[in-house]
Amino acid sequence: MNEHFKSKARAVLDAGRFDPLAENSSTLPSEWYYDPEIYRLEHEAIFYKTWWYQCHTTDIPNPGDYHAGQIADQGIFVVRGDDGAIRAFYNVCSHRAHPLVEGRGNAKLIVCPYHQWSYNADGCFRGARGRDALKDWIPDNADLKPVRVENYGGLLFVNLDADATPLIDQAGKFLHDLRDCCPGFDDLVRVERWEKDIAANWKTVIDNNHECYHCAVNHKTLMELVDYDNKATWSDDGITFTHGVEKKALDNGAYALKPEDVEQDSLFGYIWPTVIPLMYPGSPSLCMFHVMPTGPETTRERWDFYFTSHDLNAQERNFIDYIKTVLVEEDVGLCEGVQKGLHSRGYRQGRFVVDRNHSEFSEHHVHFFQKMVHDALMA
Repeated sequence: MNEHFKSKARAVLDAGRFDPLAENSSTLPSEWYYDPEIYRLEHEAIFYKTWWYQCHTTDIPNPGDYHAGQIADQGIFVVRGDDGAIRAFYNVCSHRAHPLVEGRGNAKLIVCPYHQWSYNADGCFRGARGRDALKDWIPDNADLKPVRVENYGGLLFVNLDADATPLIDQAGKFLHDLRDCCPGFDDLVRVERWEKDIAANWKTVIDNNHECYHCAVNHKTLMELVDYDNKATWSDDGITFTHGVEKKALDNGAYALKPEDVEQDSLFGYIWPTVIPLMYPGSPSLCMFHVMPTGPETTRERWDFYFTSHDLNAQERNFIDYIKTVLVEEDVGLCEGVQKGLHSRGYRQGRFVVDRNHSEFSEHHVHFFQKMVHDALMA
């Protein structure tokens, strides 16, 4: 790293009064939520070194099935080979850098739409017109470049860091908690994907989802559904945390439940850095809420809804509608409001309200997340 770069980085990495202990700490500085240089630093320090959720094994059940995705600004895709193995690669042709695939599909060969260079599902270069002119280059350079992929209880995660610690080694307890809450976890299939772009930094969105201090006033129907009043159980585990919450009332303003509908209670969790798995009262289900940074002050929210069947009943459909039309909209307004306020000359750092015995309003898990951001960037 040259001295100019070091000097520029030091200029934006002033953490002020941030402290390793939540009870003593101020929040991260406001400029860390909009400064383009901070956002650039996050790519190398965080995004390219961590596990990012993509899809489910049932999304690519057959040889040749592929699913294109992203890790921040890096396109990748996962694909099932003829041998049944799931692999991941950078989504870029070795010839002239055109993306290879979009969305989901199946292909016997991965063929670049630009010059028709082709690759097997194991990433090996297959063929191209004029390849004889490149006979000394092709063996070492033409194959697709691999990306780490991990099957985490059926959920597929990828990581650009070839030396990254396996996700299961970092988040084994979290996977156990998911299975423990959802009786049909291993039978889940992705039923719907829904996305929404919002005008807020990715950390603003995650901060908001790591506390329920704001819930009583801003999520009144949610508070009719779940009982946060001193009854949540918290668990921190390395790069994850969970809190389990009991249902409060079957007849509520969120989505009505019948006794026979309720096979699971709630489990709200987090996997560093951008994934928020959520389970709500009702039939066996999982929401994979993926917070995807798209710019210093923009984020794409991706919601993947999992159930044990593609044929949804009325309760399950009402649940999805509630998330999309009520709960998300309530939070989007709050996050976009905070993002505007972070530019105020009257604010640089706030404080955490911390009472670890009162999980309904304690903000220690916001600090949990912000400390990970702080430590990654300061390193």
